[in-house]
Amino acid sequence: MTVRILFIANCVSLYGANRSMLDLALGLEKLGQEIYFIIPWEGTGRDRFRIRKRLESHKYSYKFMRYSPSVHLSNDNRVKASIFHREINKNCLPLMKQYAEEAQIDIIHTNSFTHTIGSLLSRQINKPHVWHIREVMKKDYDLAFDSQFLYQYSLRNTEQIICISEYVKKEHRKILRSVPVAVMQDGLDVSQYIIDNSYREHLDICNILICGVIQEGKGQLDAVKAVEGLIHKYHLKNIHLKIVGDGFGRYLEKIKKFIKDYELEDYIDILPFQEDLRELRRNTDIALVCSRSEALGRVTIEGMLSENLVIGADSGATKEIIKDGETGYLYEEGNIKELCQKIYFAVKHWKGQELLIRKAKEYACHNYDINNYAEKILRIYEKFC
Repeated sequence: MTVRILFIANCVSLYGANRSMLDLALGLEKLGQEIYFIIPWEGTGRDRFRIRKRLESHKYSYKFMRYSPSVHLSNDNRVKASIFHREINKNCLPLMKQYAEEAQIDIIHTNSFTHTIGSLLSRQINKPHVWHIREVMKKDYDLAFDSQFLYQYSLRNTEQIICISEYVKKEHRKILRSVPVAVMQDGLDVSQYIIDNSYREHLDICNILICGVIQEGKGQLDAVKAVEGLIHKYHLKNIHLKIVGDGFGRYLEKIKKFIKDYELEDYIDILPFQEDLRELRRNTDIALVCSRSEALGRVTIEGMLSENLVIGADSGATKEIIKDGETGYLYEEGNIKELCQKIYFAVKHWKGQELLIRKAKEYACHNYDINNYAEKILRIYEKFC
C-alpha cells in the first residue's frame, strides 16, 4: 500500500525540525511512499533556495505558501496576533485544499506544534492528521498559544500526536490529556552524519564545538564561561571553542562582550549557521550541548555519530540520550564549575575517552537509524488510511 503524505513545515530554514522532516521523508520514500510538502514562504531568499535545492534533489513535489503559526511571543498582544494569524491562514486554506486534493493526499503530517493549519486542512478534505510536537514552546522560544480553544479543537481533530521525547510529552501533558500520544525519538539518515576515524589519540589543541541558534535557552554563554574558567583557573590553554549558529540581539552582544572583557578572542570563534557541519565535526573533539530545555537534541546525536565526545546539561531530553560516563558526560544545567571539571577531566584523560566515544557512536547508530524510525511512522499512518 502506497500512502501519499503531505508534510506541513513550520519554517523555511533548514534548522533541526526541517532536517528531521526531510530525513523522515527520505526514509518513507525508501519504503515506497509518495511525499509532498507545503513550506511557508516567509523567510530569506537564501533559505528558500536551500530548501528548494534539497527538495528538488529528491524530486519531491512542493509548494511555498503564505501561512502563519498559531502562536506568538509571550510579550506580544495576543488578540492582535490571533486575528492576524487567523486571517492569513483563512486565506491560505483554499490553496492548501486545492493542492492536497490534486495530489490525492492520504494523510497530513504537521511538523511542529506551532501550527494548527494542518488540522484545519485535514477536516476540510476529510483526511487523517498526524501532529509532531518537537518543541517546548514557552521554555524554548518564549511562545504562547494564540488561542487555547483553537488548540483544543485542533487536537480533537487529530488522530495521532508524536512527541519527540518523554520530556516534551511531560511538558505538554495538560493539553494532551485526551489525545493519543506516541513518544518517538527522531531518526536520522545516519550515513550522512557518520564520520569514521574522527577521534584523535593525541590532542595538541582540543577543539570544542557548540551548535544551534544563538539564544539564551541554548546556553552558548555557559560554554564561553567554561572556556574562561579552563584558561584562567585550570590553566588549560590548548583549547579552542567554535560557536556555530545564527544570532542577534542582546544575548549575542553579551557573549561578544564577555569574550572581549576576558580576552578570549584567540580561543573562541563565532561562525554563522552552516547546513553541512561535517568538516567542522571532523575536526572537533568535544561537542557541548548546554541547552536549558532541549526537546530532543539532534546535535547530541550528530555529535555521537561524528565521534565527538558529547558533554551535555542534565536538562530536557539531553539526559534521555546521554548516559553519564557511558555515552558522554552530563553536568548540572547552568553549573559552569562542573562543566569546566567535565571538560578538564576529559582532556587530561583523553586516551581513556576513546572507548566511550566508540560506544556512543554505536548507541546512536542503533537507536536513531532513519529506516527503523520510518517503518514505525508508516505503521502509524497505515492505522488511519
